Amino acid sequence: MPETSLFLLEVGLLDRIGTLLGQSGFDRCVVLTDHNVATAWRPSLQAGLAPLRQDWIVMPAGEEHKTLDHVRDLYGRMLELEADRQTPVLAFGGGVVGDLAGFAAATWLRGLPFFQVPTTLVAMIDSAHGGKTGVDLPEGKNLVGAWHPARAIWADPRTLRTLPRREWASGMVEAVKAALLASPELLERLEAFSRPPDPSRRQESESQELVFQSARIKRGIVARDPWESGERVLLNLGHTLGHALERAGNYSRFTHGEAVGLGLLAALRLAGRRGVLPDASDLRHRVESLLAAWDLPRAIPASFRWEVVAAGLKRDKKRLRGRLVFVLPTRLGRAEVFEVGEAEVRQVFEELQAAEGSPELG
Repeated sequence: MPETSLFLLEVGLLDRIGTLLGQSGFDRCVVLTDHNVATAWRPSLQAGLAPLRQDWIVMPAGEEHKTLDHVRDLYGRMLELEADRQTPVLAFGGGVVGDLAGFAAATWLRGLPFFQVPTTLVAMIDSAHGGKTGVDLPEGKNLVGAWHPARAIWADPRTLRTLPRREWASGMVEAVKAALLASPELLERLEAFSRPPDPSRRQESESQELVFQSARIKRGIVARDPWESGERVLLNLGHTLGHALERAGNYSRFTHGEAVGLGLLAALRLAGRRGVLPDASDLRHRVESLLAAWDLPRAIPASFRWEVVAAGLKRDKKRLRGRLVFVLPTRLGRAEVFEVGEAEVRQVFEELQAAEGSPELG
């Protein structure tokens, strides 16, 4: 499953998607979106899809709806719409919409053509790329899923204009992760972009460049390791603890980016404790400063119990031989995989709970 998805990032792209689908031989499509995106951008995409027959499925917004029950609802709608193997599915939204639509497209009739139309910073930078789809179970995040890469990813930066600041902040975390993995220059760019942390005061070209450079890092890793048998595991930096915190907060206390931001701080602390990251405190300070600029949490709430978080960690898909697998930075622009003990993670968890001067939530 090589990464073959075409990635177009262009202002006004929503207006041309119907033409692009027509050029690919399609005369209809099914669009899956959520209420928030539909309110802001449905008229624009509807107009862009005017040459085609289009059917819309609008779901409630939020991670709590990324479940097998909602997939069953989608199957029912696909049946009503008589969607066949030549009916493309368009995921028009953020990561939740992309995961859910992609999983439905992968499994309905054993696979429908799938296209991503990401509208959030997280999706444009990260979740729309790489072919992972899935849903959550009560026991953990993305435990059920399939590989189903989009045939194309069409991103119109105009949709970022209506993105709430909290969602912008969440997307910035994925950009920080990409910088820690592969690009000291990107980290400098993110720091400059965050002075002040107000996208409305930046040129749209700056936002586009941020998206392009961040997505390029993920797409390069995926192209080299499409099946996550080696290098691609590095993309889980910050996500092992991040996913467990999301679950512990019932997917409502933290956004995905907020939880991953805390996961990045945990990874930097673990790397410092183990002595694998020179100048760990300096790099941690830079990341903490970026999180602070965007009012992102830098402390785990005192109400979170370790036993609940530990239960989520034990459901992590990357666990090996009963030990946790963490991606840890070894220098700015490089990271490696380490097996760690639960006691080590608990120490870092408790340090982050005791962090002074760091808000629990932005």
